[in-house]
Amino acid sequence: MKEKKAAPYHHGNLKEELLQTALEMIDTDGLDSITLRDLTQRLGTSRTAVYRHFESKEALILGVIEKGYEQLNLIFTPIFQDKSRSVDVRFEAMGRAYLDFAIEHPNLYRLLFGEMYRKERAEICDYKDETQATGLYALIGLLTEAQEEGIIARENPMVQAATVWASIHGLASLLIDGHLLMSDNLEEIYSYSQAVLLKGLR
Repeated sequence: MKEKKAAPYHHGNLKEELLQTALEMIDTDGLDSITLRDLTQRLGTSRTAVYRHFESKEALILGVIEKGYEQLNLIFTPIFQDKSRSVDVRFEAMGRAYLDFAIEHPNLYRLLFGEMYRKERAEICDYKDETQATGLYALIGLLTEAQEEGIIARENPMVQAATVWASIHGLASLLIDGHLLMSDNLEEIYSYSQAVLLKGLR
């Protein structure tokens, strides 16, 4: 009796494969590169199987957005929790990690924070959850810690965090959109912006 060929996927992991492959396609070639046809060909599956997990391409993209938020959270949380380093060192490391993420993954970064799917992003996660997912929660915690140590003023940490985020997000956007060249003085620009932010928070 001829042995049956094994199925390409175990039950339950096709959804993760779809999300990871879509994320990699966006990362490499941009959002326009995503088609269900390409996905099914790459993974050796059918459209019917895809629709069991995602009712549309848009639903798949929203899943990728959530996965992107998870990646950011995995980057920021360890920095925040590393109490072996001082608050100011972690503050600089967190900003640098955010900037590096944008430079290394510009297409994904635009998807997470750009105009496209902004309304849909608001529908899949409330503000508190999105705040935590994007690392702002960790930044709020770090600034609260800095307040307790007397390093910065005792103001609303949410407002402080939003101000810091706006600054580093602006720098990241200018870089990946080509409005600011990634030249030799990038390190100087970043270090100076962080110093100005800390001075303003004191």
